[in-house]
Amino acid sequence: MAHNAETSFLVDRLIKALIGDPSEADVDRCKRSALRTLANSHSPRINQFEITARLEGLEEKWRILNNDVLADALDLRRAELSVTSNRWTPEILSLFLQLSDRPTDHPNLAHLASLKPELPSAPLTWADIVAEDPLDDQDGIWKNVDFTADDSDDDERIESFHSDPSVLTPESSVIGQEVGACIETLIEPISPREVQIAHIWNSQDADKFDLIREEDEDRRPKTILTELQAGREVIFLLLGLPTSIFSQGDEGQTTVSRADFLEHASHESLTSLLAGFAVIANKLLSVRQWVGKDERIPLEQTFQATLTSRLKIVDRALSAIQTKILSLGAQSFPSLLALYDETSNISRLLLQVYDVLLELDVHPKLERPFRILECLFDRTCINQGIGDAEGYEYMANLFFDCFQTYLKPLRLWMEKGQLTGRDGVIFIKEDKKKVHLNSVWQDSYHLIKDSNGVLHAPKFLHVAAKKIFNTGKSIDFLRRLGWEDHDLKQDPAKELALTYESVCLSADLGLFSPFAELFDMALDKWIANKHQASLLELRAQLDSRCGLQSSLDALEYIYFDKGAFCTNVNNRIFEKIDRGNPRWNDGFTMTELFQGAFKSIPCIDIDRLEICPSPATQQESNGARRSMSVLEGIRLSYTLPWPVANVIRTDSIELYQRVFVFLTQLQRAKYLLQRQKIAKSVQATDKKPLLQLYTLRHRLLWMTNTMLTYITNMVLSVATADMRIAMDRAQDVDSMSAVHQAYITKLEDQCFLLKKHASIRQAIISLLDLTIIFSDLHASYATRQISSDWESSFTITKANQKHAIHFKQEKLAKAASDDEDTESDSDDSSPCSALHAELPDAGRLKQMLDTFRSLHGFVTVAVRAISKADSTPSWEMLASNLAMGLEK
Repeated sequence: MAHNAETSFLVDRLIKALIGDPSEADVDRCKRSALRTLANSHSPRINQFEITARLEGLEEKWRILNNDVLADALDLRRAELSVTSNRWTPEILSLFLQLSDRPTDHPNLAHLASLKPELPSAPLTWADIVAEDPLDDQDGIWKNVDFTADDSDDDERIESFHSDPSVLTPESSVIGQEVGACIETLIEPISPREVQIAHIWNSQDADKFDLIREEDEDRRPKTILTELQAGREVIFLLLGLPTSIFSQGDEGQTTVSRADFLEHASHESLTSLLAGFAVIANKLLSVRQWVGKDERIPLEQTFQATLTSRLKIVDRALSAIQTKILSLGAQSFPSLLALYDETSNISRLLLQVYDVLLELDVHPKLERPFRILECLFDRTCINQGIGDAEGYEYMANLFFDCFQTYLKPLRLWMEKGQLTGRDGVIFIKEDKKKVHLNSVWQDSYHLIKDSNGVLHAPKFLHVAAKKIFNTGKSIDFLRRLGWEDHDLKQDPAKELALTYESVCLSADLGLFSPFAELFDMALDKWIANKHQASLLELRAQLDSRCGLQSSLDALEYIYFDKGAFCTNVNNRIFEKIDRGNPRWNDGFTMTELFQGAFKSIPCIDIDRLEICPSPATQQESNGARRSMSVLEGIRLSYTLPWPVANVIRTDSIELYQRVFVFLTQLQRAKYLLQRQKIAKSVQATDKKPLLQLYTLRHRLLWMTNTMLTYITNMVLSVATADMRIAMDRAQDVDSMSAVHQAYITKLEDQCFLLKKHASIRQAIISLLDLTIIFSDLHASYATRQISSDWESSFTITKANQKHAIHFKQEKLAKAASDDEDTESDSDDSSPCSALHAELPDAGRLKQMLDTFRSLHGFVTVAVRAISKADSTPSWEMLASNLAMGLEK
């Protein structure tokens, strides 16, 4: 705004200078046209080389046209201008060239005469003075005046003084011995002690010099001063001026040089009194010296300015005392004791700053700026605590004067999200390295801390530092989203002023309200005024433009199987694994399957979904049916928008993947158990294996359903609902990220994914692996029972056997019609079949039942122990349901 006003003023002056005395309407019209032209013009700076070429061309034209006088004048002025030119010289010369009216056609040599500088007048000399007023002494004004009575001796002396130098002076009749005696009377005698002192530097007894000097000073006659004179010396001392009764040591400390100038005071009492003045003077001198330092940091410069103003107040008070006691109307001078009391009272408040300066000199340069604020803050609280109302107000005003300077970079950070560029000014620094967009919030800016992890900020800002830090980061984050800050512009008149009057005098209790609490409340209001606006805008942008809530929904659908959209996809994957298809984990095929399953869900962008399986070796494919760990090769990847990725960190997605794998393993176990239906028409000769088969299947299915219900209903649903509620209450990105991180930690704990639950998780996986072994055993048992019944009823020919095998292969091929790489079932030659052939069915089933009871009992006991240590109800419910499975 100031730049526009200045431009308008200059354009107005230019129009009036060019047009003359136009009407107001013409001025407004020309002014609008000029301002419009300036606003729409985007021309670059004037080319200085082009201006130089034009001036050289103009000079050459004048010489061609026989105007050498103008050419020489232009060349001379160009040479003078080259010495004093600045950055705007090309623009000024360009303006002159544009204002010129055909200089080669209308030259005017008469104008050069008016531009010649005036010649300086000749200096005045004695020759000029004598020529104007000769020194011939015609009036006798230079003769000596005789102020005594007429005396022949004086006349002779005068005449001899004015005698002609050409006349020889007669030889004196004075004897040479008498002349020598007269000369000796003019020589001052030197004592041997003075010679000794003068050559003391060349003596081996140089350490005796101080003793000799003190002895000489003791021999000198004492000078008696009046109390008035001593008072003036004291005031001079306090004003920082040199005095005769005080001296400065090598380190600048003021000491008493003499205390024997008062006849009515003893030496000891006067020395003690003058020493008190010296203490005050030393502290005032330290303040004056600190004020005179060359400081570069704005906060220290502000502190120096405030101390300077308060030093002036003390100096004016001391000068007023001096004026009062030296005025003509003063009846009597106060005693030195009264002067000491008065000067102590005047300088008392300023001397409190001396303690602050002592603490500042102890700390390093980087800590000193905010240490100023800490010391002033602490001193204000101390003065309030001891009931020093005057000192409390004095130090509080000094603190707020300095704090205003510290607030300027904080205000710039909280309103614009920008730093001043000076390291150490505030407690925030910018990372100069290139930061990925997914970690802009965490890695772009950092809090400055020392080697002990303490924040590089005043102690009274440690609580509010995080909110200040996040407010500026929110503005910077919004700017990266392409948001303009015009919606958050605030009226400076409505901003809370942090001054002594607004903070300390607004409270009803006044001096009895703790200063620290008053300041904290005022600072919280000042921060909340700026923090709340950026918070609301950032939440709105994350929800509306960045899709935070829809991303959370998408993760729940994809990784937690919300709505059971993955059931059909998982079943098809399980079928390929059971058939031993080596390409069951093909990334393109699985990506197409999952994208087709989720394409109807609005919150999921299927283009962001990709399956990245880990490469499976042939050995893993052959043993796939023997372990649940093969499902860990299915890795879902859902790319989040970068603003959402700053809330939901990349490392959190790994936990989503682990939960997905655990759920898939439970679903595979349930799939295997539900697929194995025991034929009721089978007439087994031994009922015990069949009973064991029913028992094992029932208990495995109970355990699998219990774990699935626990994970989906008691853990995922409850924790996700709580996380959504807490996310809505979060105030900034850090709070939202912390809420989500706590949610991830809770899932990791309750889903047995922590390291401390590794043994429980391994036992659960072993139980799930038992379902695969049970499936193979059940298939082998059912096949042998059916074969035995067929052999007792029919005589199967070799052709019928081939037909049965061919029928089985056709059935498998029909089930795998969607896979072009389908291979024949090789269950008969698998290691599982060989293992089944080792033991009878009854022994095999008994071994599996014993293994189940052992693993199931361990899991139940471990979960019950966790429930006793943790008050979460879901643990106790899981332990009860697992124990119920053993009883059935």
